[in-house]
Amino acid sequence: MNKKQILFSALFLTFACASAGAAPPEPSSLEAIFPPAEGTTFHSEWISLGMKAADLKEKQASAGHITDVGEAQIQLHFPAGWKPQDKRTALCIFPGGGYSIQAIEKEGSRIAGWAAEHGMVGVVVKYRVSGTSNALGKFPGPLLDARQALRTVRKNAAALGIDPLRIGVMGFSAGGHLAAMSSTLWNRTLPEEAGNPLKTVSARPDFSMLIYPVITMEPHITHGGTRNKILGAPPSPALEEMCSAERQVTEQTPPVFLVHALNDGVSCVNSRLMEQACQEKGVPASLNLYATGGHGYGMEKRGHPTDQWPEAAEQWLREQGFLPSPASARGGAPSGAGSSSGTRRE
Repeated sequence: MNKKQILFSALFLTFACASAGAAPPEPSSLEAIFPPAEGTTFHSEWISLGMKAADLKEKQASAGHITDVGEAQIQLHFPAGWKPQDKRTALCIFPGGGYSIQAIEKEGSRIAGWAAEHGMVGVVVKYRVSGTSNALGKFPGPLLDARQALRTVRKNAAALGIDPLRIGVMGFSAGGHLAAMSSTLWNRTLPEEAGNPLKTVSARPDFSMLIYPVITMEPHITHGGTRNKILGAPPSPALEEMCSAERQVTEQTPPVFLVHALNDGVSCVNSRLMEQACQEKGVPASLNLYATGGHGYGMEKRGHPTDQWPEAAEQWLREQGFLPSPASARGGAPSGAGSSSGTRRE
């Protein structure tokens, strides 16, 4: 098949400024994307969300990990056979790293590749964090970036071959906390967004996949480093309440898929609390508990029961209607999301 240039114009994207009261920056255009030969996936360059804070120089903290991210960006991973006319499920992915670094490869690009292989558009979200600047990583900064990513994808769904009613989030560790906040605080008014031209676009995810997540801010259950970064010091009780995702679940929270190992250093009580809160509000929740696996495995196969979670995630997505059944997978996007009740696998 001949390569066909598909250019996404700047007209499709509108960006908001990170600081309240400032004028929005000039729109940035998506890169020209050249889909390769049929049968292979492909991805865009990094695309600015117009959310910029400190003038930091992004650097590699260790192999596959970055820090000092001063500008929020997204990278789109497209499935083989993608067309702008498609109406595919999109998965916005938040890598973990305690709001100080990001495991951008293991919990970012590799996950987006998995999403593309399963017919979705994977969207890696590079949100602002820093290991040196205490201002970055503190609420509401990461949430502003997450909401902007969701709004940008939804606003441009028609150009990106995405169904605006099938945009979900997946987060790992602290990224799981960010995904959980995105799923529970999506309609919370944030004064920092007063001048955001996308503020009228819904930031609600249609489903939420939380992988070994931090959920609560309760001191004896949460992860201390994550808590300190997102809350700052000293944290107010009101902010602790707002950032404890299990306390913010409502009937409008999207369906939730949870993964945790019993021997994880981030206590599995986090996921149990989220499951319980969803059950109390009638939100479908699937908690997948595994005997061993530890923390930070992404989708790597390490010879532990947690190796099974990607297959469980695929099954859950099909049950919920966000992926087509295997028999009809070649035909593209599913026709309707399901409403299966919560499940638990141990």
